[in-house]
Amino acid sequence: MKKILFNLTKLALTVLILYLIFKKFQISWDDIKTALSQSRWEWILIAILTQIIAISFSIMRWRVLLLAQKLKVPFGHLTKTYLVGRFLGTFTPTGVGLEAYKAYDIARYTKKGAESVTVVFVEKFLTLLALSVLMLITLPTVKLNTMFIGVFFIFFFVILLILLILIFKASILDSIAKRLPFYGKTSGYIDKTVKSFERFKNTKGAMGTAIVYGVLVYLFLFSTYYANGVALRVGSPEEGQLYTTVLNKNIERNLSGLGIEYITQDKDENKVEIFLSLPEYHKLSSLGLELSPIKSDYTRKGLGLGDVLSVGPLTQIATMIPLSIAGIGLREGAFSGLLRSKGIWVGQRVVLTATMWYFVSVSVNIIGAIIFLTRRTDYETKITKEEFQRITT
Repeated sequence: MKKILFNLTKLALTVLILYLIFKKFQISWDDIKTALSQSRWEWILIAILTQIIAISFSIMRWRVLLLAQKLKVPFGHLTKTYLVGRFLGTFTPTGVGLEAYKAYDIARYTKKGAESVTVVFVEKFLTLLALSVLMLITLPTVKLNTMFIGVFFIFFFVILLILLILIFKASILDSIAKRLPFYGKTSGYIDKTVKSFERFKNTKGAMGTAIVYGVLVYLFLFSTYYANGVALRVGSPEEGQLYTTVLNKNIERNLSGLGIEYITQDKDENKVEIFLSLPEYHKLSSLGLELSPIKSDYTRKGLGLGDVLSVGPLTQIATMIPLSIAGIGLREGAFSGLLRSKGIWVGQRVVLTATMWYFVSVSVNIIGAIIFLTRRTDYETKITKEEFQRITT
């Protein structure tokens, strides 16, 4: 009952957050339908491709760490397991479903549960470390308050410290476990886990390779935003000025015809704000439209690849907050807010670019659903005894 209430609460929060963001940027069903009908479908395919490449690097990272534990699993099997895990993790925060299934499936396949769990644990910390490195690089490009920066650095050093302890001082785990009442029943498993963590001390090359793969994973995941933006015709970065005008049928028709977005001002529903490049301003002025420039912190509109890569790390961190289903709503809020902090004017299609990221990811996860429904898991009867012995030694 508690789990049902928890999931219903999370669903309600997801809907509420998304509703508030869509309301702020005045995104209606008509806006969504228009954006999709005018989208460039070849770029949607490119967006899906960026996800597939990111998945490939993620599987390669996992394989490197498994080999460091002498767990030899065929790449094809890892691919199937990973895709099934992604499918199961679609509706869970921070990829819990994915990591849990990876550990469970490889433990069954190799009969080495401690090593399988250890790999997933270390991989998760290396993933956070790779993301933290990207955040360190991109922090100067966005405007954040001092408190947030301080919290981030604490987070970074805590992750690094835990990782170093697990690898170089894993015996601490055994010391802590001895104080627990169930130690007697689990001492054998704990001992195996400690040895598994310590084994990484002699595989620094594998750890370094895993971090590099982790960086590549995120670069391609963030590139999905750029591909989505091109697909939705957000446009390339353009310098310009923010204007206001009184909305009427004539102005609305002209703006729609030119594909220019606008947002109604909160204080006056008849007034709208429009960010125009110089050519757009001259075109509208020639039509006799009255435009009044207003002061703002916005210097340009549109999206470049550099923009999405710079706000990607912090957007990813926001989606890890377990308030909504798979980060929906949090992704849109962080993405648009960070872009605005860079002086980029955000319209409806930029927000939809972030929403579309989730649905592109889900479209890839359908492959995992098919594998989940059709895959055999009787591993011991599927392979010969000689092959099974080779895999587990």
